[in-house]
Amino acid sequence: MFSRGSKSMLSKGLAVVTVVSLGTGVYFLQRSKKTSFHNFQSQHTPGLVSPVDTLQVSLPTRSKLLQQLKEKGQFDVLIIGGGATGTGCAVDAATRGLQVALVEQNDFASGTSSKSTKMAHGGVRYLEKAFFQLSKSQLDLVIEALNERAHLLNTAPHLCKILPILIPVYTYWQVPYFYAGCKLYDLFAGNQNLKNSYLLSRSNAIELAPMLEATNLKAALVYHDGSFNDSRLNATLAITAIERGATVLNYVEVQKLLKDSETGTINGVTVRDIETGDTMDVLSKVVVNATGPFSDKILQMDKNPTGLPDDMNLNPKMINPEDISSKIAVKNPNMVVPSSGVHIILPSYYCPKQMGLLDVRTSDGRVMFFLPWQGKVIAGTTDIPMNQVPETPVAKEADIQDILKELQHYIKFPVKREDVLSAWAGIRPLVRDPRLVSPDEKKVLGSTQGLVRSHFIFTSDNGLVTIAGGKWTTYREMAEETIDEVVKNGAFVDAKPCITRELKLAGAEFWDPNISALLSQKYNLPSMMANYLSDNYGTRSPIICELFLNDEINKLPVLLAGEEKEQILGNTDFNTFRYPITIGELKYSMRYEYARTALDFLMRRTRFAFLDAKEALRAVSGTVKIMGDEFNWSSERRQEEKEKTIQFIKSFGV
Repeated sequence: MFSRGSKSMLSKGLAVVTVVSLGTGVYFLQRSKKTSFHNFQSQHTPGLVSPVDTLQVSLPTRSKLLQQLKEKGQFDVLIIGGGATGTGCAVDAATRGLQVALVEQNDFASGTSSKSTKMAHGGVRYLEKAFFQLSKSQLDLVIEALNERAHLLNTAPHLCKILPILIPVYTYWQVPYFYAGCKLYDLFAGNQNLKNSYLLSRSNAIELAPMLEATNLKAALVYHDGSFNDSRLNATLAITAIERGATVLNYVEVQKLLKDSETGTINGVTVRDIETGDTMDVLSKVVVNATGPFSDKILQMDKNPTGLPDDMNLNPKMINPEDISSKIAVKNPNMVVPSSGVHIILPSYYCPKQMGLLDVRTSDGRVMFFLPWQGKVIAGTTDIPMNQVPETPVAKEADIQDILKELQHYIKFPVKREDVLSAWAGIRPLVRDPRLVSPDEKKVLGSTQGLVRSHFIFTSDNGLVTIAGGKWTTYREMAEETIDEVVKNGAFVDAKPCITRELKLAGAEFWDPNISALLSQKYNLPSMMANYLSDNYGTRSPIICELFLNDEINKLPVLLAGEEKEQILGNTDFNTFRYPITIGELKYSMRYEYARTALDFLMRRTRFAFLDAKEALRAVSGTVKIMGDEFNWSSERRQEEKEKTIQFIKSFGV
């Protein structure tokens, strides 16, 4: 939880822990939700529905969704942004009975939402800050996230798993300090605690993690958080919203906000379908800005072209900035405080297969995680302040080396740059109230570690509802609070109560932890393939398996899609391929998850390029061929798609 401390810090910390431990029981019981994590088991009744029965899924085509967007007279709420927060809002609003539209200018999870640390967590470092800074806001954030962590594990159990995390301890005085911190973390989780933390002896720690540098190792602590597949969860939210009646579209760009000519209230947007170039006006009673790092871009659309107060618009060159700085603070949005977080992927031998590692002694006081994920190890993250938000952030070599350097503190064998299979950068959309922050303050960005990672919701004078900040773990509560604001602003008196706390997302219906075994039995699949499908598609896996039965070629790896059919059928042992990503899975992603480009499939519906950029490059040609055949792409379109995809994947640390 925990940055490098000192012995004086220990005595202070233990004193605080003692007092707080006595007084927090009532507090966390009041803040903690009443539903127990241990009641979140499958409600499947044997004999009614098998978790490997093929679900009858009927989704509208993209053309049908575009038609709905165009022909609907007026939506209740239109959401801009298809990341975790936006799609979460769409699910929440649709389940309350509202008429919902969502537009995303790229693909679902194409930005920050696919580049997280893949952790469903309360935030152990925020807990430490809460005590030493006596910060109630930090403590509230931890408790909120611990509540939402359990609900995330419930709502998509195929995508989210409990993960134990080991903290190596190299000085004796830190043992009680870390132990007290882990126990407080359990305490604040209340009745939704996943599993109790525990202390490991030096020998037991080495047995569990033989790769650890053990020369000065004294003991280890183990606590529990969640691990999940971020972009797949994002796509699942989009699909769930569509199945609940929402009109959700990727590759539709907002060009401007529409306003009532008399009141100036925002009543819709003008959008452009990026695939066809067609534009249309879409009316909505309430518009939500859920664009994460790009929140300021939409906020600027709510202002006049110069961004200056209305009474200073005539001749802005004559304005003295010092005279209007206070007015600019209110009138000119200045919300996002961007920070770059870099992650890398390493081979599985860099940490235990079923347990993560937490680095508590980085040189700049951050914590760093090394976690098993999708059969590899994800390591990160950096926390580097930025002056602007890039469209496509890229991991810098210095950041990659920084992570490798920190990892070497814990690993007894050499940590090599050539072991990096993939590397990427994401933007944390840390936020400040744009009505309180002057433009000059944003120009000087110090460390972002001190900012609370809580979310922020406000409604502009013209009715634009903006939700920003927060983190993946709390997406559901962020969405609930946002739609509460929408219901209030839109006066939707007939809206139903929020039900997303108990809602099972697509793929979690009738979930059973034995699905992989049932898939192996029913479809005669290798265990690697069955595990992969059940962990990524849950109870939607049989749809892909049925594609295998319909055509034998669908069971082949997408790496071979560019080969002649006669040359590969009957001559390929699937088990010789390291990644069980098939042609059938590609067809499923196009037909059932709205994948429109090769990058959609290779990076977000699957995690191929995130896991192994070099190997993913080999699959580009086959992916483009299958998608081109499905979507009737011209030869020019196929070549353009291939070049764009290769160029982008090469930016992932290769």
